[in-house]
Amino acid sequence: MQIFVPVVLSCLVCNISCSNHVEGGSLPSMLDSADNYIAAGDAKSAIAILDQAATQADGTYEQLGVFKRFMKLGDLNRAEKTVKKALKKDKKSPELNAVYGNLLLKKGQTAKALKQAKNLSGTKYGSIYAEAFLRTAQETGKSANELFGAKKTKADKEWKKSCERFPDDIALRQRVFRDRRFSSIYYDAFLGTGKYRWNWNAATLDMLGGKYSQAADKYSGETENAEDSLFWGKVLYDAGHFPESLDALTQHEDDLDEDDEEYDYVTAVQTKALLADVYYILGQDSDSAQKREEILDMEIEEGTLADSVLPSVYVNSAIYAKSQEDPFSEYEFLSRAVNDYPEYIPALASYGEFALERMNRPPDDTMTAHIRAAGLLTREMEKDAEIPEINLNGILDQMKALSSKTDNSELKVMMEKLYSRANRGEEKSRMSARIWTMLEQSETGNNLYPEPIVRYAVSTFINNDLFSDAEDLFMRYEMANHRDSLSGKKKKAKVFVPEDNMNLLSLWECEAAAWFRIYHGDYENAKKLYDHILDVYADRSPVLNVSGQNESVVNTYINLGNLYSRDKRSPIAMDYLNKASGRASSAEKKAEILYRMGKISYYQRDYHSASRFIQYALKLDPSHNRAHFVEQQIERATMLESDAD
Repeated sequence: MQIFVPVVLSCLVCNISCSNHVEGGSLPSMLDSADNYIAAGDAKSAIAILDQAATQADGTYEQLGVFKRFMKLGDLNRAEKTVKKALKKDKKSPELNAVYGNLLLKKGQTAKALKQAKNLSGTKYGSIYAEAFLRTAQETGKSANELFGAKKTKADKEWKKSCERFPDDIALRQRVFRDRRFSSIYYDAFLGTGKYRWNWNAATLDMLGGKYSQAADKYSGETENAEDSLFWGKVLYDAGHFPESLDALTQHEDDLDEDDEEYDYVTAVQTKALLADVYYILGQDSDSAQKREEILDMEIEEGTLADSVLPSVYVNSAIYAKSQEDPFSEYEFLSRAVNDYPEYIPALASYGEFALERMNRPPDDTMTAHIRAAGLLTREMEKDAEIPEINLNGILDQMKALSSKTDNSELKVMMEKLYSRANRGEEKSRMSARIWTMLEQSETGNNLYPEPIVRYAVSTFINNDLFSDAEDLFMRYEMANHRDSLSGKKKKAKVFVPEDNMNLLSLWECEAAAWFRIYHGDYENAKKLYDHILDVYADRSPVLNVSGQNESVVNTYINLGNLYSRDKRSPIAMDYLNKASGRASSAEKKAEILYRMGKISYYQRDYHSASRFIQYALKLDPSHNRAHFVEQQIERATMLESDAD
């Protein structure tokens, strides 16, 4: 976002009516006479009658009427005398302070104007204060700390020396205007002038300072044009205000049509891409897909700013295709992304995940195998067959080439995943040694590592039954990662206790901590951690899909269901599993949940419900062997029950 070089703001034009009643009606008639003389070009007569009117003017608005006419005549001294007289009786009047501050600026008395207009900040007359402040910065060459009354630092002194050494270096002098404290100054300029780019400056500085909510608060609710809509759409998106972002982005959506006279090619592409993301977050997947299709239908020039949007459009389109269970389209989008943009890491990572999923597909069930053998392929099977075998080594080579140019932890993790898949039969000790080496090479501090790498290492150790390695790594990382956030007795503790510091944990950390508690049989603390996940994330389902967090919430419901089932509190367990089923997106996950519900019903001897759950599970996933086993148990139990009757 560009910071615009400040310029002197337009002066406040005082246009206040002077129709207030004055005893005897003499003042209005004097002012009318003065207006007539001014219109006739008789300045001398006008001044004479205004001098007389000034002695009779008593109230604020009466004196402002006289002031306005002196200003019109260009007699700044008489105008100043009039407004100063008015201020003696009404020091806090924003109108009087505004016109006097403006007058002082006209007379070139910037320091006095700044002092006079200080209390106007945040009001509709804030532009007077903003102009005085910006002029002060330009005229004095002071550092930002000096301007804002903060203690000068060594950097300030060095900056001043540089300015004195290079007095003609405009770019050097203008650096001060990029200080983040200028946000309020630019916002005042916007309030007074209505020029939207001043508000851009204010919001940009807030964003640079990480104050996303403050930036979003500067959104007025209306935008000037498509460019302004895109700017505020980005600000509100980054602040997490997604409905408001959608509102801003759609205010000038008609301007995104090529036939519109206001059409701008780059703005149109960027706006459509951001709209696709916002629609996705708000759960409007079809609208999101439509915006991406509109972008892909456009003729985008290679190497342009608009072209930089395409890699993410391809990847997001692939994600949507996956949600629609369309692996062929998913493959097409990803292969296009990695071929056209070989250095776009999210595309490579997604392509790697796709390759792993293709390789880890379960074998065909009996029915599908017979259909294939008979040559009676469904359309879905035909499209699936059109996906070529993916060259795993080719992907690895592409990743290795990119890793030599950039130190990206997610890329390292994906390379390790693919390497492990290509060497699936290797010993656990070799895999473990390789992961520890990756950790050591990525260490950023004592027991500190990039989050994607330590997360992958912990989960991989657990999945390979290397529980002590997993827990040792996790607990040392947690203590090192959160040490600075601990206080009191906790800071002196030698061991980090996750359930006592849940507010410090990310989602994956909570999940891992709960798993270790279950591993040690500490079910109550595991429940605490799972409950925390639900408290923080369960009500945020529209947003969760973006980062896959919804899947974690589903797993949390399932795990709580298992824990309460273990405690023989079946109604609570079934409630959690029902909630999990309502949020699960894949057929396999729904089948797993229904299987668990069927198992609980079976142990409750409710064979009718158990059979219904198991049948639903097998309909969604015919290859679910554990569900087949429970089905057999239900059949035997039903037969025994019938024989007993």
